[in-house]
Amino acid sequence: MAKANIRQIEAFNAVMKVGSVTKAAETLFISQPAVTKLLKSFEESCGFSLFGRTTGRLVPTPEARQLFAETHKLLAGVIRVQKIANSIRNLERGEVALVAFPGISMQLIPREVANLLKTRESINITLLTRTSRSIEDSMITRSADFGLSLVQTENPALKCEKFAELSMICGLPSTHPLAGKKVISLSDLQKEPLIALGREDLSFPMISAAFDRLGLSMRPVAEVQMSEAACAIVSAGYGVTIVSSFATVGPQDNGIVYRPLLQPIRTPVWLITPRFTEQSKLALELMETIRAAINRLERNPGDLH
Repeated sequence: MAKANIRQIEAFNAVMKVGSVTKAAETLFISQPAVTKLLKSFEESCGFSLFGRTTGRLVPTPEARQLFAETHKLLAGVIRVQKIANSIRNLERGEVALVAFPGISMQLIPREVANLLKTRESINITLLTRTSRSIEDSMITRSADFGLSLVQTENPALKCEKFAELSMICGLPSTHPLAGKKVISLSDLQKEPLIALGREDLSFPMISAAFDRLGLSMRPVAEVQMSEAACAIVSAGYGVTIVSSFATVGPQDNGIVYRPLLQPIRTPVWLITPRFTEQSKLALELMETIRAAINRLERNPGDLH
């Protein structure tokens, strides 16, 4: 006995709803003989009669009425699956989790996530903030679909590729004499009290090396863990700092201004994903949205506050 297929069930349901083969054919946009053939095949697969005829009209058998209650639920489920599939295809539904280092996950990513959520109420996004050195652990434990880190990983279970590049910029008190310059040289900062990100921060050796290349010494008067803290000290009117361009994203403090550096200091951002897992369409779109936001920030250094 052949198994019933969805097309046979559709024909059966249509006849049960409208009461005739002719109207069912119109509903399904197929010919009347095609509906009759589908009904006959469905009866054969069921092993009992579905309809009798009275004065030329189809009359459902008690078995058909009992079966209709179940097939109606089935088709309703199929329709729901189709709607969900359409939503997923159109990126209107889905879930994605990402983990990223604080510099990018505090302002830039949340703002891009907000733009997505405004137009797609059925998607769910989880954003985890971790230090770059601990992002690998989050990916190994499958806490996120993808990660953005300042540290490469060599774990064979993970794939690591360059995602974008970030520029370091100079933060100055808004009343500082150097604030009038469009571009700041590291030599301009040699005699200024420098508020540096701590020695454990990945930018510290890069900035120190940039000073060394000019024959200068990097002499911080204070070291802090977060760029927000460095900028807060500078905004209060003391010292200068060198931080990521991400510092210009979000609410701005009138006490500090940012300027590009004459000697570029750039750091790569790495995309980390499970090596043997395919990313969802929603995850891929979120990646590209974040990448585009970084590129916009990097293309417009003149827009620094």
